[in-house]
Amino acid sequence: MNPGKQQVLSSTNDTGFATVTVLFYDAPVGLEMHNAVLRGLKISDSGRVMIPDDFRDGKSIIAVLDGECRILNSLGERVYSQKLVAE
Repeated sequence: MNPGKQQVLSSTNDTGFATVTVLFYDAPVGLEMHNAVLRGLKISDSGRVMIPDDFRDGKSIIAVLDGECRILNSLGERVYSQKLVAE
C-alpha cells in the first residue's frame, strides 16, 4: 500500500459511494475476528473510504477490503474448531 497514492475502488458504484468489507476485533482485547459489509459509504477527496464513527466505536479495525468479501477461514478459527473436536 502506498500512502501517497489515491486508492481506486472497484466496488464504487455510479453514485460515487463504496461497498467495503471491514475486518475487526472488539476493542480493546477481542480475541475473535469479526467482519461486516458496509454499503453506501462516502469517499473522501483523497480517495479513502469514510467509515462512520458509530461503526468504529468499540472496534479495532485491522483491514478494509474493497467490495463484499466472504471470509472462508481466519487466524485461530482452525485452532478453535480442532479444540471442539478434541473435547
